[in-house]
Amino acid sequence: MSIHGLNRLHTLLIYDESLFNPSLNNSILSELFSKLACLRALVIRQYYLLGSHPEANWIREIPENVGKLIHLKYLNLSELVIERLPETLCELYNLQKLDIRLCRNLRELPEGIGKLMNMRSLLNGETRSLKYMPIGISKLTSLRTLEKFVVGGGVDGGSTCRLESLKNLQLLRECRVQGLSNVSHVDEAERLQLYNKKNLLRLGLQFGRVVDGEGEEGRRKNIEKDKQLLEALQPPLNVETLWIVYYGGNILPKWLTSLTNLRELKLLSCVNCEHLPPLGKLPLEKLELYNLKSVKRVGNEFLGIEESSEDGPSSSSSSPSVIAFPKLKSLKVGAMEELEEWNYRITRKENISIMPRLSSLEVRSCNKLKALPDYLLQTTALQELTIWECPILENRYREGKGEDWHKISHIPHIQMSPDGIREKIRIALLVHQAGSALLDEFKAVDTS
Repeated sequence: MSIHGLNRLHTLLIYDESLFNPSLNNSILSELFSKLACLRALVIRQYYLLGSHPEANWIREIPENVGKLIHLKYLNLSELVIERLPETLCELYNLQKLDIRLCRNLRELPEGIGKLMNMRSLLNGETRSLKYMPIGISKLTSLRTLEKFVVGGGVDGGSTCRLESLKNLQLLRECRVQGLSNVSHVDEAERLQLYNKKNLLRLGLQFGRVVDGEGEEGRRKNIEKDKQLLEALQPPLNVETLWIVYYGGNILPKWLTSLTNLRELKLLSCVNCEHLPPLGKLPLEKLELYNLKSVKRVGNEFLGIEESSEDGPSSSSSSPSVIAFPKLKSLKVGAMEELEEWNYRITRKENISIMPRLSSLEVRSCNKLKALPDYLLQTTALQELTIWECPILENRYREGKGEDWHKISHIPHIQMSPDGIREKIRIALLVHQAGSALLDEFKAVDTS
């Protein structure tokens, strides 16, 4: 397409949807950059298909003359198959937002990225090949959003970011920290003073994956190290969203129950935690518990209230009612391999309310769980119930077959895994691992 006469263009959005024979290449980009020096916003998208021909004409690098676009404020390169960004990108001193999400081959950011002093948003989530951050990140004091910050991880530790590199980024509103297992000493976390970042509303803390075969002594050391580290990483009290991933400690810190503005909490693959924290008094709206495989029982301790006794004194009708999880709307529980019992021993129900606003409950891959709390199933707010890959629960609650179908039949939207899907999925995975084509029988399964 001719760009003659468009030299004063401010916004250019390019969507190359040629899945197998892309029409956009590096030489075209270089020509565009040389002639459209007035651009303020530039979007370059190619819909790369995994498994496409390796010699196809995909954009694999950004031309060096991108540095001529000095007026650029917004640059979107998301989903490109680029492996690096040119150093000349750091000459775009007006750049405020860089979107490189889902650039799965991207291995590094420019060393001079600290020159981009006006950068407010670095959207670099889902960049799985990005294993370290250049130390210049600490100079981006205007940053509000940093989707992925990797601690250490580089070949030369001196040229990569340490955890305390975040200390100067006082305007951060969203940050997801990965590689916390690379933190050498808890002092580094303490110097960060995360609790002083008053603008921080959304925070992700990702530790290292559990390594099989490291021995009992190594396991104990990792448990203690992660406990101390997470204790030192106390977020500001006004944080609204918190993710804790691959945490190796066996207990969660007490500061968790002091986050009085927390709306969303995800505890993912915290495999050594044996008990859920008492979260019932927090204003949570969304809660996800996934792969907490050491938890065997969920009871009143989760609610943050004491168990009552039938032999105890009866409560007065004038006593104030207790509400556990007063604002919770969505609860997801998944891959809890050892969870057998989920029950609240409540006898004075007239004074205790549990999750009164819960509208969506999802339970997946809890093979040993025997029953859901009757108290939750009877709540009139529950609109959606999903039970997936939970054989005991499915036998108990399935329509027309289960003994307790009547306890959930009033819920408008119920979803359960079809009969026999476990075996079909197992076979399909085996076939996939062997490099075979799609399994015809698996294609026929209604997974909707």
